Amino acid sequence: MSPVSPSLETTLRGPANSPPARFNERSAASFTLFACGLFIVLGVVTTLLGPILPLLSQRWPVSTVQLGSLFFWQFIPSTIGTLISGATLSKRSFRVGVLLGVVLCLVGVAGLIWADWNLGRAAVACYGLGLGIALPAINLAVAEANRTRRAASVSLLNFAWGLGAISGPLLLRVTHSLTGFLTVLSVLVALGLAGSALWEIPQKSTSGSTGETPTLTSSQTWLVAPLIAVSMFLFCGVENAVAGWAATFALPSFADAFRATNANEAFWAFFLAGRALAPFVLRRMSEAKLLYASIITAAAGVLAFYFADHAATILLACAIAGLGVGPGFPLLISRVSELIGPERPACTVCFAFAGVGAATLPSAVGLIGERVGNARAGLLLPIAGLVLLLPTAKMLSSWRRRGTRPFNLN
Repeated sequence: MSPVSPSLETTLRGPANSPPARFNERSAASFTLFACGLFIVLGVVTTLLGPILPLLSQRWPVSTVQLGSLFFWQFIPSTIGTLISGATLSKRSFRVGVLLGVVLCLVGVAGLIWADWNLGRAAVACYGLGLGIALPAINLAVAEANRTRRAASVSLLNFAWGLGAISGPLLLRVTHSLTGFLTVLSVLVALGLAGSALWEIPQKSTSGSTGETPTLTSSQTWLVAPLIAVSMFLFCGVENAVAGWAATFALPSFADAFRATNANEAFWAFFLAGRALAPFVLRRMSEAKLLYASIITAAAGVLAFYFADHAATILLACAIAGLGVGPGFPLLISRVSELIGPERPACTVCFAFAGVGAATLPSAVGLIGERVGNARAGLLLPIAGLVLLLPTAKMLSSWRRRGTRPFNLN
């Protein structure tokens, strides 16, 4: 799930006042650079389960369904952490949110080094909660530090997160050991924690509402919110289902579990490329058309992955799926900001559904695969979700064009 929160949307669209005098341009640049480094590390932590799932299956005598439940253990606490961060911590102090989140990530990742199945679930929940608290807090702090160039700074920050998602499988192959990989990652998180304690971090702004009026009225908001919530549920669910199970499903076609992580790399590399290319594509087509193209491309990639039985075709399928999934969630965030507005309760509901989707769809993929007796059969679920996204995307496009009800009720 991409590290963006409704609170961040409020900050990005806020007034472009100058930052406080005590936090000058040099301090802002220094903190942004540190935050990007920390986000690379947290990108590895966020996508940790995908590359290590085949190795965990060798360490713990558990079923596919039990392994799939680890996604639930990560993303439900992560959703709770995001709500806590947005509602309390980041409104008081960015440093408190960053430190608490990174501490929880360190405890969770380090706990996995020696964990059995029961402790392992607790460790995953611990770093999931930490990510939910830390990622929005860091996003908000970077936006506050760069108040005259917020969008560019936060885009750079989330690009760094994508680099982390790609780097995880590479680091695992270099260490060639699950214990070694988790140990190195724990050291990196610990260094991030030390930096978070020592680096100068901006103070929370006291500025209030953005003063911008969303397209829809309050009553209309609760009519369109379910469409956006379902869309975010499905997009985040598909993203985590494909990336989370890629190495596991690719394993029979590769020499070992370490080389199978090539599938994760292919997905995340093209996921990042899709997001990087989206602004250029939007110069030639509308957001609605790009959203349709994103859904269709992702569905084609996941379907190809279902049938792929050679290493090369698996990598190609994962790349196509990542290219399609990449632009989808930011486009939905744009709809939330435009139609609902970042300060309304419905916005929080939509983002909560995104977290629930990230938790439930990957778990359901493992459950379906075990029940059917064919692990890859679970991929039919994200394919079905992407097909369902097509009519919901069309309905959202209708809301945007009219700014009112999508159907003429007269």
